[in-house]
Amino acid sequence: MSANITRRKLLKGASAAVAAGAIAPTAARAQMAPRSIVVALPVYPVSLAPVLNNFTPTLRTQYNVFDTLLMLDFQDNMAVRPALAEEWRRVDDRTMDLRLRPGVRFHDGGLLTANDVAFTFSNVHLNGSGDGAPTVHGQYQANIERVEALDDLTVRVTTRAPDPILDTRLAAWTTQIASRAAFEAAGGWAGWQHAPIGTGPYRIADVETDVRLVLEAFEDYWGGEPPFSRIEFRVVSELAARINGLRAGDYDLITDVLPDQFAQIEADPELEVVGGPIANILSTNIDTYGPWLSDVRVRRAMSLAVDRDLIIETLWDGRVDVPSGFQHPAFGDLYMLDYPAPRSDPDEARRLLREAGYAGERLTYRTQVDQYPAELATTQILVEMFRNVGLEFEISVRENWSQILERPLNAVWNGSTFMAMPDPLGMLWRLYGPSGFAQARARSWTNAEFNALGARLESTLNADDRRQINRRMMDIVQFDDPPFVILHNNGFFYGKRREVPWATYESYLMDFGPFNPAAG
Repeated sequence: MSANITRRKLLKGASAAVAAGAIAPTAARAQMAPRSIVVALPVYPVSLAPVLNNFTPTLRTQYNVFDTLLMLDFQDNMAVRPALAEEWRRVDDRTMDLRLRPGVRFHDGGLLTANDVAFTFSNVHLNGSGDGAPTVHGQYQANIERVEALDDLTVRVTTRAPDPILDTRLAAWTTQIASRAAFEAAGGWAGWQHAPIGTGPYRIADVETDVRLVLEAFEDYWGGEPPFSRIEFRVVSELAARINGLRAGDYDLITDVLPDQFAQIEADPELEVVGGPIANILSTNIDTYGPWLSDVRVRRAMSLAVDRDLIIETLWDGRVDVPSGFQHPAFGDLYMLDYPAPRSDPDEARRLLREAGYAGERLTYRTQVDQYPAELATTQILVEMFRNVGLEFEISVRENWSQILERPLNAVWNGSTFMAMPDPLGMLWRLYGPSGFAQARARSWTNAEFNALGARLESTLNADDRRQINRRMMDIVQFDDPPFVILHNNGFFYGKRREVPWATYESYLMDFGPFNPAAG
């Protein structure tokens, strides 16, 4: 294979992707009797508009309410497939035209047009709710310069620089298409963010913040009949209560089950545990401007203090693993088999702390209880590992992300990075680049060389160059100037009634639509 991603290859690849066709729901699905299910999860979505955040509860629920122009096929290594756009082609290295699927309707009955797509990518929509919190659109789509309607069913996307993964971007989070008319009828962000309207297989039917979110099947869905008539996402914060409710028949599906609870669920022949490792890296984020944490030797010592294998065996029964750096095999040619995984070396950690002059000064570890599976338990284990090398952390339990990020930070906190696109741009760069969480929201780290390299990674089409750039970026965050400590690849496990036709993906996303492989 040539090392260069040429313009000819880009054009040919786009044509081949269109020829492959959409992910087709099976005919057998139409004969299934729709049913209502209750899904118990620990945390309510921060907001219901996808462009405002990419936290786990929003990803889980709103994936079913909205569609994107193109979609990622989780059954085929995240290959790009048609969705709201049934055809697309590269005009040149910076331009792509997409032809919309005719007859697609929003949940309020309005027809999807190219004007809705242009509105979705406009500043009116992307500037967000005006409450001071930026949208997360820039993490994914910073290279998109403009989107314009050429006619009712044709849109043109123009990027600021040549883009090697533009079709993948248009299938990623934050590109969910919104209805311009419905947005304006809601009075803009004031009403829209509480009950947005999409084109997905389910519409929002009832909202009780921090209690439940109810979705109902959208009968006019372009992809076919949804397999469930109603889905109620109910907030049940404690895992024991979720398991008890599942066993009692109150819930059909529960999230965030840990391995030590598997036997309790599987003892009931009507229940099963599904799920596994997902394309997500769990980490400890660091305020690199805080006292002592600004010293790179202290941050390196934190990483060397962590016995990752012990965490994996203790909390995960060996069902997850440690990544070879901040990457994933789905990166394909950009994945580096020889890249070292983070290592444990308590003696070296102690040496670095002595060299830095650190003498046991108290630091803060901010944590939530259940934003991530086993979050508080992981935090407690890490604090003991840090103490073992001489690092003293005090645990500060916070209720939400606003409290986690309350300034001044002067702390570390838990985080995770999901692979939004099968490319380094959809993982490391997305979260730690200038538009990402660390630099734009937490304001906990920046690195000029990293930012310059990421800008090149976004615009170069040469695969060899991209590999070298990616390696250097990974060296910066793992060794030279780490903004985090890599812990392990994450795992997501669910308990469910066997009769519920639903399958998991290697992702946070919970797909209850007709394209789920269990729906047919």
